[in-house]
Amino acid sequence: MATHPERFPLGGAPAAPATQAPTWLISVMAALGLMTAEGLWSETLRNALPVRLLRSVRAGLDRFLQPVLASSWAARLAPAFAVLSVCLLLLASPYVGTGMNALLVLLAFAAFAFKALTHPPHDRDHTALDLPFMVMVAITIIAAAFSPYLILSLKGLSKLVIFWMAFYAFRGVLARREAWTPVLAALLLAALIQSVYGVYQWTIDVPPLALWDDAESEIQLTRVYGTLRNPNLLGGYLIPILPLAAAAVVGFRHWAMRALGLATLLAGSACLYFTYSRGAWLAFAAEIAVLGLAGLAWACPTIKRDWRLKVGLGLLLLVAVGGAAYMVMESPVLQQRIASMFATRDHSSNSFRMNVWLGVIAMFKDSWWAGVGIGNEAFQKVYGLYMISGFEALGAYNIFLEVAVEMGLFGLLAFCWVLLAFLARSTFHALRGEARPWAVAAIAGLLGLMVHGLVDTVFYRPSVQILFWLLLALIIRLPVAAQGERA
Repeated sequence: MATHPERFPLGGAPAAPATQAPTWLISVMAALGLMTAEGLWSETLRNALPVRLLRSVRAGLDRFLQPVLASSWAARLAPAFAVLSVCLLLLASPYVGTGMNALLVLLAFAAFAFKALTHPPHDRDHTALDLPFMVMVAITIIAAAFSPYLILSLKGLSKLVIFWMAFYAFRGVLARREAWTPVLAALLLAALIQSVYGVYQWTIDVPPLALWDDAESEIQLTRVYGTLRNPNLLGGYLIPILPLAAAAVVGFRHWAMRALGLATLLAGSACLYFTYSRGAWLAFAAEIAVLGLAGLAWACPTIKRDWRLKVGLGLLLLVAVGGAAYMVMESPVLQQRIASMFATRDHSSNSFRMNVWLGVIAMFKDSWWAGVGIGNEAFQKVYGLYMISGFEALGAYNIFLEVAVEMGLFGLLAFCWVLLAFLARSTFHALRGEARPWAVAAIAGLLGLMVHGLVDTVFYRPSVQILFWLLLALIIRLPVAAQGERA
């Protein structure tokens, strides 16, 4: 099979040419995210019967619509409207409710679909990462169909479908390099406003909207929550954005975008601290580790050649460790929050989560093959039969337990496949050295979401879930960012 440079955007060739490895091995490695072989997948899918039928339908529509669309101003503005609708979604998401978020996603998807209809791509948009995603979608639908609470499960499935629409809208818009700047600017601006408002809440000692801390704690905290009305949710919202803000500082050439990225990074970090969300703190620590290791690996050849850089790096690490230690020693609040992470049953919030986990594990043991159904309403119906008395819960307080109990073992495996494949693909891009800031930011953002999701339910809130699908779309479109670097 001939190599098509446009289908292997990272350097113009796959990591393992078809002449050196069997086709099936290349396909497996591509589906696992270990390499790009999109040309191979495009050709395979192009010859599949369902795709050929859809292509025939599309050809008929084109013959009918193109004469009309040729003179349509709406068709000419379709790409710009698609970008605008995605920007509106990202700007408004943390400030509006669930219903409005759904409407904004539908608007963005409709704009993407109209743009795809009026401006069909020159080559079909297939990627090997579609395989784990489509497997997860299929298992999710099966789990919904086999739920003992079918109506509630279908309602939960409809919410997931909306998030999948957001994924395709992001994916379609980010396919054009010129769309990256307005999309990321909208995201960073929304996070900056939210962060500044959160810091303002801390300065005025904003009263809590609910009991978020251990009632027996000697220190009463001022925990900021922005417009999201929950400090853990605010922390979960900022977690996937802060690595992108760091990437904007080094990944954009224009000073305005770099300044916006830096302002969002500084204000967002301060706001994240004042949420006093322990799960978000752990996630942020994981992100700092990823960004730090990536930066060190990138600068390592230069550091090796200059002893002054070695000394400077050592002093920087010493100052960072000393500063962190000083903050902990001088802040009783920080000491209390850190100590509570290891308090297990001695902290009411920890004990509550542990009780929920025990009930969810029992649920999974009885419904391991297909789960109990999709969504929190189906979950609550079944959880009531397993919960420890007095410990009601909206979810499992753990992403992986939630997926396992909703979709069963096969759903959990499919979800893990999606995560590992997208993380591996992003790592592949980072190691190749193209679009590195965005690839590393995507890795850090996904890892941060998973770490936070181990101990909380915020992953399933629209303002956070939408950002998860944005990161996956960004990973698929990393070659577009790489092309922008070479331009």
